[in-house]
Amino acid sequence: KDPKDRSGTTGHAFLSALSAGGKMSYILGLTGGIGMGKTTISNFLQTLDFKILDADVIARQVVEPATPGLAKLKKTFGSQIIQADQTLDRAKLGKIVFNDPKKLAQLNQIMQPLIRAEYEKQLALAEQKGDKVVVIDAALLFENGYADHCDAVINVEVPKALQLKRIIERDHLSEEAALERIASQMSAEKRRNLATITVDSSGTVEETQAQVIKWLKINNLIEN
Repeated sequence: KDPKDRSGTTGHAFLSALSAGGKMSYILGLTGGIGMGKTTISNFLQTLDFKILDADVIARQVVEPATPGLAKLKKTFGSQIIQADQTLDRAKLGKIVFNDPKKLAQLNQIMQPLIRAEYEKQLALAEQKGDKVVVIDAALLFENGYADHCDAVINVEVPKALQLKRIIERDHLSEEAALERIASQMSAEKRRNLATITVDSSGTVEETQAQVIKWLKINNLIEN
């Protein structure tokens, strides 16, 4: 698929700070469903000196103690979600929103603008530093609109049976609970169709990395 057109407006000021400088970093999206092996690829890309913007890390940063984000969550969901050390009790918040679509929507309404603003800030800093490639690592890359701002997207995938096995073993879940987690995300087929390239991570780490290296070389993002 062709890289995304980053010249027009998208409804967000996502790249305004970058385009103002003339030179632009190559923005590479990285996504994959739960248990697909996205973290393995992200760790590998980091060894290539690519700047990694990890959605999970940013989501934690915006609700650290004394942040406006944590204050908003406390106001919305109550002081029960704040632990004695003033950090967010993620397990308690998770229980509150997991089976309540209205509360989950409230959480997303608070979190997504905060995460987006932090992405913009960190992207601008990466551009100022002269990072050649910036990776946006996010499980919800397509769902939250971040893919619209990427030059290309790598999707990481394994067969469903292996995905299920990985989730059950890693997260100590029942098969039913693991299937619920999978069903709550975008389908693998849809993610595959939206991505620029899909990497199969069901083999060895070396085999998975080889697919990524080949694509990066073809696109002149690393030297041959």
